[in-house]
Amino acid sequence: MPFRYFKSSYEYTKKRKDFGRQPLFTSVPGHLLDSINPDRAQQKLYCLRNPVHVSVQATLPQSHHDANTPQVLFDDQGMNHTEGGWPREVHPEHEELVLRHCRRVQHEENYIHAVNSLSTQMVHCINQNNAVNLYESYFSDMLAQEPVETYHIREQNVFRDSWKRPVSCICWTHEQEPKLAVAYAYKVWASDTIPNVETVCYIWNISNQSTPEHEIIPDVPCCQLLCSPVDPQVLVGGLNNGTVNVFDIRSGKISVSSSSVFNSHFAPISAMRYTTSRTNTEFFTGSPDGCCYWWDLRDLSKPLDKLIMTLNLAPGEQPQSITAEAVSSLDFNAGLPTKFLCGTDSGLVVSVNRMGRSHGEIMAALFKAHLGAVRTVQRSPCTARMFVTCGDYSVQVWSEEVRSAPIIITKPYRYQVSDVAWAPFRYSSYMSVCQGGYMYYWDFLRKYKEPVASLKLSKYGLTKVCPHESGHLIAAGDTNGSTYLTTIPENMVVPGKDDKHLMGILYERETRREHNLEARQREINLKLKMHEQHDQATSSPKPEDQEDEEAETVAEEEYFRIVNAELIKMEDAAPDTLL
Repeated sequence: MPFRYFKSSYEYTKKRKDFGRQPLFTSVPGHLLDSINPDRAQQKLYCLRNPVHVSVQATLPQSHHDANTPQVLFDDQGMNHTEGGWPREVHPEHEELVLRHCRRVQHEENYIHAVNSLSTQMVHCINQNNAVNLYESYFSDMLAQEPVETYHIREQNVFRDSWKRPVSCICWTHEQEPKLAVAYAYKVWASDTIPNVETVCYIWNISNQSTPEHEIIPDVPCCQLLCSPVDPQVLVGGLNNGTVNVFDIRSGKISVSSSSVFNSHFAPISAMRYTTSRTNTEFFTGSPDGCCYWWDLRDLSKPLDKLIMTLNLAPGEQPQSITAEAVSSLDFNAGLPTKFLCGTDSGLVVSVNRMGRSHGEIMAALFKAHLGAVRTVQRSPCTARMFVTCGDYSVQVWSEEVRSAPIIITKPYRYQVSDVAWAPFRYSSYMSVCQGGYMYYWDFLRKYKEPVASLKLSKYGLTKVCPHESGHLIAAGDTNGSTYLTTIPENMVVPGKDDKHLMGILYERETRREHNLEARQREINLKLKMHEQHDQATSSPKPEDQEDEEAETVAEEEYFRIVNAELIKMEDAAPDTLL
C-alpha cells in the first residue's frame, strides 16, 4: 500500500510592526461585572440602636488661669543742673563777661583769704580720694572659665526672588524695626543689558519671608541701593545705565526724581556711599567709566562735583576719562570727611584727599592690593588708619603707613572672595563670603589663622554680605536671588574690655614688622647694586669686534650640534625604513 504524506501544519506570514502594538485605553460607560445578593440570615441578626450617644470635641482644649502678679511701681526723677553764683549783670554763657568778672575778683583782697579757707576742705577731699584705689582690679586671681556660648552662625530666614536674579546690593533701613532692602541685577554693561528682565527691588520685613513689604521699580536694573540715614522711607538707587534714582516709599513704587543720562555715568554704577553734610542729603557714586560724581538728593539735574580717577599724570597734563582707572568699590568714613578710599578693577586701592591742590595731591596714596578687581574696601572701626580689602582669592588688611604690602593677609580661599565687612562693634572681627556659598566669621584675637565660625548658606555663589548696625543680624545674598538672614550669639557681637587696646597693639606690631622688612629689602637691593658696580669696574671692557666673534662662534657651535643630532636620528631610523 503506498504511503501518502499529509501536511499537518499551516504557515502564515505577519510583519514585525504588527506585533506588540501599544494598548489604547478608551473611556467606556460603567457596566456590571458581578453582583452579590444579600444574605437574609445575616440581615436578621442586625439590630438598630436608638438613640445613640456619641461625644464630639470640635475645638482644641483650653484652660483658664488667673494669677496676681506683684505690682511694680515706677518713679521718674530728674535733675536740672544750672550754673549759679554769678552776679545779675554777668551772664554765664558770655565768655568775655565771665573772664572780665574773674579777673576783677582775683585782684580783690578777700580772694586770697577765701582760697586759704577753702584749701583745707579741698585737701581733705583729695586725701579721701587717694585713699581709695579707683583702678584696683577685683577678682583678678580667679581662674579663667570657658565661655558658655560657642562661636556659631545660625540661619534665621530666607527671602527669595521669584525671577532668581543675582543679588547686587543689600542695605538696612535706619529705624527702630529695621527692614532689608535688596537690589537684583546682572552685572553687565548697559549696551549688553539682557532684555525682558524684571527691575523691581524689594524691601523685606525680616519676620515675613513670604511677600515683601514694599517694592520699588527703577527704569533699568538697579546695581546699588542706599537707605537715607535720616529718613527710612527714602532710598537711592544706582542703575545699570549710570543714572541715579531717588525713591520715596510713601509716594509709590516709581522714582520721585532721576538724573539725566547726559550728566551721569556712561557705565553701570559700581559703588555708592553717603557723605557727611549738614542736611545728610549728599552722596557720591563710582563707575567703571573711571569717574566719581557727588550728588544732592534735592537736585539731581547735575552733579555737585566730578573727579576723574587718572593716576601717574605727567606735569601739566590734564586727567582724561580714557586713561582713568575703572572704579569697582568705594568707602567713606565720617571721621575723615575730606578723604575716601577707592578700589579699581586693576587691583589698586587709591587713597583720595579732596583737599589736594593738584591732581597728584588729590591721589594721595596708591596700594597694589589684588590681581583682579578690588570688590570691597572698608576702613576698620578700631582705627581709621587700617582698612580691609577683598579680591581674587584673598582678604587683606592694610595700613596707610605701609604701601608696599598688607600687614595682615589670610591664607588663600578655595573659591573667589565676593565681599567682606567689618563687625560693627567687635573691633577684631570681620565676615566674608565666597563663590562656594560659604560665610566665614573671623576674629584676629581668638583665632589668627582660621575663622572662628563658618556656615554653608547656598549651593550657589554668595555675592554680598551686610551686617546690621546692632551686630546681631547678618544678611547675605547669592547669585540665585536668595537673601539669607543669619544671627550670631552675644559673645560674637559685644567686644571684650581690652579688644580695642589689643587690636591697636596688633596693628602697631604688624606695621613695625612691615617697616623692618622694607628696610631689610632696601639694604639687600643696595648691596646687590654695589656688587654690580664693583664687578663692572674691575672687569675690563671687551672690544666690539671680539664680542661679535664670540657671538658668531657660539651660533656656529649651536648649528653644528643640531645638525649632528639630526644625522644620528636618521642613522638610527634607517634599518627600520628598509624593512
